[in-house]
Amino acid sequence: MKGPHQLNSFSRRHVLKGTGLAALAVLLPAELLAGCTRSPAESPPSGVSTATIPTGARTGSYLVFDAHEADVVVEATARLIPGPLDDPAEAGHPGAREANVVRYIDTMLGALSLSPQAIFAGGPFSNRAGNPSDDMAHFIGLGPAEAAAWKSRLAGWRSDYAKGTKALDLGVGGDFTTASNERRDAALAKNPDGFTTLLFGHAIEAMYSPPEYGGNADLVGWTDIKFPGDVQPRGYTAAEVTYSDGPDPYEPDAFAKKLLALIAVSNEK
Repeated sequence: MKGPHQLNSFSRRHVLKGTGLAALAVLLPAELLAGCTRSPAESPPSGVSTATIPTGARTGSYLVFDAHEADVVVEATARLIPGPLDDPAEAGHPGAREANVVRYIDTMLGALSLSPQAIFAGGPFSNRAGNPSDDMAHFIGLGPAEAAAWKSRLAGWRSDYAKGTKALDLGVGGDFTTASNERRDAALAKNPDGFTTLLFGHAIEAMYSPPEYGGNADLVGWTDIKFPGDVQPRGYTAAEVTYSDGPDPYEPDAFAKKLLALIAVSNEK
């Protein structure tokens, strides 16, 4: 009988598809997320080169992380949101590694060391839809009260990451980055002091946020979920608004139907 950390028969994408809403992933227990991967013995699909994928050692210096902390974050988020190099079932679907999630997290943690502080992207437009310049790449400075609030928040998160990466090393009995996937998943499933929950939340942000914040590299997150991103100033035509992509083709399975029924009953109360 398999243990609680060996739920290898379902891919992460299958679990999320089963719920119908990727946002519901944040409600899944860490044990399930850790188990929603293939066996570590399985290799990446042919034709995929690891040389094209950024890791802590290949993305240059960081604002907050040292090299080992960055590599732990890279490998840990790749277990939580695997891409084709981490799970053959994800072929054609990028994960945390491909989206450069580690860069987003490090930029966020060190945002106040930049000038202006990299908290709120500017505007009104990026250059993705006809604007001649990327206004969002120019961040808006913080007022004193905002800066004080963010200083406190980020100090807490920096401490969480320093302790959390060490906890993951301890959880595998050495170096998290060289441990087997099974040992990594078990360490993550323990959710030491809530670190796995924090890491997963930030990884999701990094996958689908505007790339000016450091993640969603080459728009891989938006492309994978077919999100057009910001479309101003070009905008949408009247026909695009009136005749959208039609009804959602998603057909819920038995589990999802039960979940949706429970949500419907809850909404009626």
